[in-house]
Order: sequence, then C-alpha cells, then structure tokens
Amino acid sequence: MKENSRKVTIKDVAAMAGVSKGTVDRVIHKRGEVSEESLRRVLDVIDRIGYKPNVYASLLASRRRYRIVCLLPDFEPGGFWEIAHRGVMRAYEECRDFNVEVEEVRYDQFDVESFRRTCADTLDNPPDAVLIVPMFREQATEFAERLDARDIPFVFIESRLPDTSYLAYYGMPVARSGYLAASLLLRDRLADEVACFRFLRSGDAVSNTASVRQEGFLQYLREHRPGCRLEVDYLYPYACGENTEILDRFFAAHPALRHVVVFNSRAYIVAEYLRERKMEGLTLLGFDPLERNVRSMKAGYIDLIIAQKCETQAYRGVKALCNRFVFKTDPPCRDNYMSMDILTAENVDYYVDLRTE
Repeated sequence: MKENSRKVTIKDVAAMAGVSKGTVDRVIHKRGEVSEESLRRVLDVIDRIGYKPNVYASLLASRRRYRIVCLLPDFEPGGFWEIAHRGVMRAYEECRDFNVEVEEVRYDQFDVESFRRTCADTLDNPPDAVLIVPMFREQATEFAERLDARDIPFVFIESRLPDTSYLAYYGMPVARSGYLAASLLLRDRLADEVACFRFLRSGDAVSNTASVRQEGFLQYLREHRPGCRLEVDYLYPYACGENTEILDRFFAAHPALRHVVVFNSRAYIVAEYLRERKMEGLTLLGFDPLERNVRSMKAGYIDLIIAQKCETQAYRGVKALCNRFVFKTDPPCRDNYMSMDILTAENVDYYVDLRTE
C-alpha cells in the first residue's frame, strides 16, 4: 500500500484533541497530572488515528540509561568464547545509540568459585538485565533465582536451566546435540564401547552443557545401541603432561576402542595426543570450530565437529534484552533453537562463525 500522508506527530494529536503538546506527552508517558476530560480527548484521538509515539526519540530524549551485564567464560585469543564475545560486541554497537550500555564480566569456566564470585559482584551493583552462560548448573540456578527475586530479566545462551524464569534462550537443543553426536559416530558402525573425555572443574562441579549432551548421547545408545558402553574419563583443561599420562593409561586399557567423543570445544587436546602418538584409525567427534579444532580436523585427527552459531546466540541474546527496553517487547519465542551444523574437513573453511570480518 502506498503511503501518501506524512507521519502524525504529538503536535498533530494535541491539535486534534484541543490540548497542549505537554498534555499529550504526559498521557503517553503516564507522568504528571492530567484532567479526566483531557485524558479522554487524547486517548480518543490516539485510538481513532492509531498514533504510535516515536520510540527512538522518546528514549533518546529521556535521561534513563540501561545496563546489560553479560556473564561469559574467560578466553584467550582463538578460544571458543571469543566467538561469543564478537556477538556481544556486534549487538552493543547497535544498542549503544539508545542509552543501552553492554558490559562483559568474565569468569573461569573451570572454577566454580570464580563463577560464584562473579554472580555476587554482579548483584552488588545490580544491572537492568543479564545475559548468562550457565556453566555450573547449581550455582547458575541460584543466581537466576536471585535475579528473578529482584525482577531483573535474564537470557541464557549455550545452554539453559529449564526450571528458572528466563526471558529467552538462544542456543542449540543441547540434549539433542548429544543424541546427534551418537548418531553420527555410530549410525553405520558397530562398536562395543565409545570413549568420552570430559574436563575436571574445581569443587567437583560439572559443566551443565556437557552433562546434558552426555544424557542425549546415552539416550541414543539405549534406543539404538543397547550393548554399547560409554567409557568416561576426565582430563585437565590445561595440563599437557598429566593428560598424556591419563590418555596413555586409558587407551592401554581399551586397545580395541575406535570411537571417541568430546562434548565441549577441547577435542583438540585428544586430537593432538593422537597425532603425537601416531594413533590412526579412530573416529573423533567434538564440538565447536575454534582454531585448534579446525587445525586438527585438517590434519585428519578430528573427523566431525558439531557447531552451534555461538556468535549469533550472543548477538540475539543481547538484542532481546535491548528490545525489552527500547521497544518494550519480549521475544515471540522463549526457546530459540540454533541449528546444529555438522562440519567436516571439506566444508569447515566456509563456516560463517569462523569469519572475523
């Protein structure tokens, strides 16, 4: 439909209602006193012509500022969470003109106390909204409950805590991604056992994401390979010497094993061990296309990577919180699932989330 009329302004509404611009402004923003007669006139005009105030101008004219805090795991250059950081920064560039400040606060993903301290520090200076990577299930649930008690909206990315009052979730269906991993590894292969390497965290804490993926993997085994065992062992996230000893002992105890899964972005630790030991004939599946995983894939030591558009998760999560303040709208969907992208050595160079431009 062609639009022939100019946009209606507050001045036009005031003229049609026979009141001042200030009266219309007070009615729209529900501030100050307005007589019942003036209120009726303004509302009648607004209802009749379908007037909508200029949200951008109203926000910019106000002195109200909003602060979104993003709780992300810390990272080194080339690490997985650098991808999420790019998404946060992209959203911030789009939100900053509307009085919305975006602040990153990082924690050690292998130290539950680091996460707990970060949560406490965030509540000491409460933000207007929070984006959370809920790495530690119990502690993240407690933090979410405290946010809810203060009416602070929060969004999850990467994994979610279904029993909390989150505004929205952006990420892959985590349990289904574990199910997919088992299907890719075993659909056309017979196996009595699959190796699963997870990573030690302080205080006996476990990764929420890896735990849910493992549940999905086990579901596939129960449904399609009931005789296949998942043999789980734990590695250190950084200690190469100790990991070599652990892997030596594990593979010596399982000489016939041919299938390996790692439920987080550190599949390269196992891949680099296999390369060092010149071990071939194993199929290794990992998650997330960070640089060292991609190098190991191209070298032939990681066969499959399941990727999850982490930059898009972070971008959409921050934008959802920004839109709540700017447009007063919530996401139409609470659970917003990203695709589970299957990468191989042949297509990994073309995966969008690896591009930095």
